[in-house]
Amino acid sequence: MLKLGALGALMVFALLFGTASAQEGQTDNPIRIAIQAFIVSQVTAEDGTTEERLTESETARPGQVVEYRVTATNQDPTTLPAGTVSVTGPIPEGASYVDGSATPSSQQVRTEFSADGQTFSEPPVLAGETVVDPADYAAVRWTLLVPLEPQQEVRFVYRVVIE
Repeated sequence: MLKLGALGALMVFALLFGTASAQEGQTDNPIRIAIQAFIVSQVTAEDGTTEERLTESETARPGQVVEYRVTATNQDPTTLPAGTVSVTGPIPEGASYVDGSATPSSQQVRTEFSADGQTFSEPPVLAGETVVDPADYAAVRWTLLVPLEPQQEVRFVYRVVIE
């Protein structure tokens, strides 16, 4: 059983201008981070169709899919310039990244991945000259390509499978 609640407080941080960091609940950085973890289940309706059900949880068992929702809010009274806010979500020990589950790159955000939690790139991610399987990613990072206004929130998601 993996404890998700304790993991959340340690796992996601925001970088502002590449130097400052903030963890969930920390107030000395203009970016406030909130993290939610959901167990993803497939539910069959009476008509035979299936749909996903997300249940907020603090623990998960092997084989379960967990969706992390990371919300970053600009608590500063000024607008933060484009390219200065990055949010990183490490893939926890005992879990594998679900390929294609992260909020994708767009004109507003660049999504990158890391095999070591330090060096990030868009796929394919390389370790030396070897292409890293997405299940082996160590972290996902989003960089805002647009300004973040005061009190503006942005949300990012990604999924892992508990091993």
